[in-house]
Amino acid sequence: MSAPLLWIFIPGILAIFLFLFKKWVKTTALIGCLVALILAGLAWKMPPSDLISLGPWSFQFESSVTVLGRQLVLAENTRPILILIYLMTAFWFGGAYTAHAGPYFISLGLGIVSLLTAALAVKPFLYAAFFIQVAAFMSIPLLSPPGQPVSRGVLRFLTFQTLGTPFILLTGWLITGTEAASGDTASFLQTIIPLGFSFAFLLAVFPFHTWISMLAEESHPYVAAFILFLLPGIILLFGLSFFESYAWMRNSTLIFTVLRITGIIMVVTGGGMAAFQTHLGRMLGFAVTVDVGLSLISIGIHQGINIGVTGFSPSLYIFFAFFLSRGLALGVWALALSTIRNRSKGMMFREVQGVGRVLPLAAASVILAHFSMAGYPLLAGFPPRLALFGELGRAYPLFTFWALAGSFGLLVGGLRSLAVMAMGKENEAWKINERGVLILLLGLGIAALFLAGLSPLV
Repeated sequence: MSAPLLWIFIPGILAIFLFLFKKWVKTTALIGCLVALILAGLAWKMPPSDLISLGPWSFQFESSVTVLGRQLVLAENTRPILILIYLMTAFWFGGAYTAHAGPYFISLGLGIVSLLTAALAVKPFLYAAFFIQVAAFMSIPLLSPPGQPVSRGVLRFLTFQTLGTPFILLTGWLITGTEAASGDTASFLQTIIPLGFSFAFLLAVFPFHTWISMLAEESHPYVAAFILFLLPGIILLFGLSFFESYAWMRNSTLIFTVLRITGIIMVVTGGGMAAFQTHLGRMLGFAVTVDVGLSLISIGIHQGINIGVTGFSPSLYIFFAFFLSRGLALGVWALALSTIRNRSKGMMFREVQGVGRVLPLAAASVILAHFSMAGYPLLAGFPPRLALFGELGRAYPLFTFWALAGSFGLLVGGLRSLAVMAMGKENEAWKINERGVLILLLGLGIAALFLAGLSPLV
């Protein structure tokens, strides 16, 4: 058996099967969650290339498989990535039914995860553009369900994802010549520029960031947050594969400087816009912008980054901590927002005034998740930010100031949301109207935020 068969092809085939039974929403949600948990557990217990013994039988996982002349490789060093991806997928699938994410969420979501895992595994890397593009296309029925008009945010999302694809292909064509002429500045720049544009489009780097807030405003909160968590996270992991493959990238001061500057721009832009927002959905979108920016900074603060099997550089521990904390916070935030959206007329501040008095647990979940992504102490987002700002402060004090300023802007947005949702008449009673499974899921989500916040980053 090969590792790509287990973690790419099987979930992809199962996604097709679940799509055929999409009307059984509760059953497909349960199956999808269990399958993702099993795949995460297998990645933890059975790393690729290990010999597995089952009684008198033994077999070995092959790390690669060849399909149409192209290799899909999931080596030993991808094991933590597989655990994270499928563990967070199970977390999101667990709340899909309660959030009313739609009949297509589990099947298409599992298909998107399979495609993005293939994008990380395919060799040569330029074929990843195909998998990323198909994953973007598969996101459309989730973001704009059949029978509903396609919103501006969805069109802009698809446009920028599509624009990023040819730049990946162009980079693949140019990169071999750059490696051969590593001392040639002109060859270096002509490769780095299209590579930079590809990630600028795919990660919504300023000024290509507008689709994030529009998507979060116009689409179902749970679906939009899932896409905003998964797609940028996998694309960042895809970007890290370049540093593993090409030594001249790991040793380039220019690339790491650009990563830091780009990350700071995203943090300041997202935090500044969040401080003045009056829509809870757009607030979530700008929080994602800030968090992705901090992830870019975590990659850019260490020269000669190491992602091989011998161990991770300190900045990569911070990067993976951001991935985990972002997934937890967005999941809780999106589930609570879905509840508020179903109860209120919309998510504008004027439409959610006092909602905390009728849906206190949902409102508290929104605020705690928001504060987590702003780096508030004792919550999941605090340890990676503390570690990042410590590393950044020693090497780049000015960058630390701007990163803190952007995070403060996001915190201000959270305080404004808290004030609006707590508004109401003095004699108006607070009453818990959430019921059953929703209380359980939000309670577990809040507990997870605090538990992750109390865990030291080592």
